[in-house]
This record gives sequence, C-alpha cells and structure tokens, in this order.
Amino acid sequence: MAQATDYSLANQSGANFRTELNTILAAVQTLNSGSTAPSGTAAHMFFVDTSTTPATLKIRNAANDGFITLGTASTNFGLVAASGATFTGDITLNAQSDVRFADADSSHYVALQAAATVASNVTFTLPTADGTANQALKTDASGNLGFASYLLTTETTNGQVVTGGVRGAITTLTDAATIAVDMDDNNNSLVVLGGNRTLGNPTNVVEGQTGFIEVRQDSTGGRTLSYDSNYRFVGGATPTVTATANAVTILAYAVMSDEKIMITAHLDVKAAS
Repeated sequence: MAQATDYSLANQSGANFRTELNTILAAVQTLNSGSTAPSGTAAHMFFVDTSTTPATLKIRNAANDGFITLGTASTNFGLVAASGATFTGDITLNAQSDVRFADADSSHYVALQAAATVASNVTFTLPTADGTANQALKTDASGNLGFASYLLTTETTNGQVVTGGVRGAITTLTDAATIAVDMDDNNNSLVVLGGNRTLGNPTNVVEGQTGFIEVRQDSTGGRTLSYDSNYRFVGGATPTVTATANAVTILAYAVMSDEKIMITAHLDVKAAS
C-alpha cells in the first residue's frame, strides 16, 4: 500500500526531496492503494480501496468531491466476459429487451421477451427434467412449469381425425335461483335442483359447441326449471323436467349462435323396468 499526502514537490534538501519523490512514485505505482481514501485528491485520480476483498478500483469524479467505483481488482474487474460467464444474481433486461438465441451461423435467432405491459411480477420455474415425446409445457397457475400429455390429432383434408376416444368430464353446476352456465368449463354438466330454478343464459358461448346438461331432482322432487331468453326449443315448446324425486332429465344442446342455444329434452331418463 502506498499513498502520498500531495503530489507537490517542495524545495528541500536532496535527501528529503528524494524521499518525498519516492513516496509520490510509490503512490502512483500502486494507484494510491490503502484501506482509506488518500487525503490529497484530484479529479480523475485512481484509488485502490484495500478495505474490501478483493480490493476495489475507484476513480475520483470530475467535481473532486467523491470516488466512483469501477469494479473489483480481480479478473475482468468482476465484469461478465464476452465469451461466457456464470451469474450469481438476477439479470434484468429493461424495456422489453430480448434474450436471443442465434442459429449455427448467427444469421437468424429465436428471441424471448416480456409482454408490452405486465400487471405484476411473475416468475416461471422450469421443470427439473425433460418430459416424454409429444408432451407440452403446462403451468400449475403458480408459475411452476411441468410436462403433460395432450390429445394428438392427425390432420386430414376435411378436418381433424382423432384415433382414440375423446371424453368430456361432467362439470357440476352450482344450484341457485338462476343457474350459471359457463361453456368454457366443459361441454357436459350436471345440476341438482334444490328449488324452482331458471337455467341462465350461458357465458363464453361459441357456435358449434354441443353437449348436455343433466338435470336431477333432489330427494324432495317437484322442482321446476324455466329457461332464460337465449334458449330455443323444438316447436317452440318449453320442456318440463320430470318432477319425481331424484328423477333425471337430460337437456341435449347445440349452439347455433351466442343467443341461440337449441335444447332437446330427454325426460325421465332411467333404467328399463
């Protein structure tokens, strides 16, 4: 370590002059290294702060009222090498900047970037291992990604051909004065009537969707079901669900438009007697 109180050589005896000059040269040679900042400073002078491990290289600012940290006095100043590096902390790319993966000759790339507007911070955690062939990434709605199998289809000239069985689960609807139906939930659904009810106009309706709604009477029975304005019926006649306790009525539907859902009722569905 070497520091000089100043860099001005005063008139003095030869021996003292040589001592002061050697002190100044040592300070220059070691970049004013020390555990505290040198007392005599000038704009843009260097200072190696040895109070840190590794030592920190600093430069005096233009106003000569403070030092600016340049980096640690270690390999590459602790900065990332262009040929590769290991990061030990988070990396932030501002303003929707990309992470780009170049092809073999670096003529084109595949890039990942954030959406233009992100309402809140989100982190996606990658799976710990690869999935099996033809699986796709899925999320658990908490940012954890994993692999899952999905139905694969083979495209033909006229549409899609599925080589295996396609099965839709049955979603249980919430019994209420007006029964809510969300067609995004499933094609098929079930509701148990606990009183006289109205089947509400569905939400998320898409033309061409088909399915059924299983309507069950509770153990008391005698419940009625009316229909909201978007339902249509054969001959315009509103079907009356079977009123017997625990009786089942199947309402098969086909969506013609978001305001036209055709209903065909299958009454008192039960085993043959």
